[in-house]
Amino acid sequence: MTILQSTSASAVEAAIKARLAIDPQARATVNELEGKLVLLNVENNPVYVLFRDGEASVATYTENEPDLSIAGSVVDVGKTLLTDLESNTEVDGDSDLLEHLRKIFKPSFDAGSLADKVQSKAELGVAAARSTIEGLASEFTVNRKDNAQIEELTLQLRELQKAVNQLEDRIRALENP
Repeated sequence: MTILQSTSASAVEAAIKARLAIDPQARATVNELEGKLVLLNVENNPVYVLFRDGEASVATYTENEPDLSIAGSVVDVGKTLLTDLESNTEVDGDSDLLEHLRKIFKPSFDAGSLADKVQSKAELGVAAARSTIEGLASEFTVNRKDNAQIEELTLQLRELQKAVNQLEDRIRALENP
């Protein structure tokens, strides 16, 4: 076994275990695959996945015949496992097993739907930010107008006080000849 084969086997096993740890649907799927052997032959580096007792064990060699084999490049085998596409891969054996494998490897969310939701939330956030900025700008404008009005009223009040003072001075002058 080469280091590439060992690393590939470890990576596949880690990916499956991680998915099983977080996804109940993947755990149920593994139970449905009881006793099945799958060969993932990526660029002539075979990795065998045996499903037993609700777990997946990975090896680089077995004498048993796989129930399903998928062969191709890293990209093509990845596409086959992660999408509904079988681009440039050789798939031999029980094709129903491929659908089960996709339930384990394929993300449990629709990327397009997620992108639409993220875009929608982003647009909502932009709209909210725009509304907030417009509100603040309006408030600032109103406050500036209010400040200008206050200054104007203050000047008018001073003029009135001056006029009142002048009138009071005239009254006092008339009362005291």
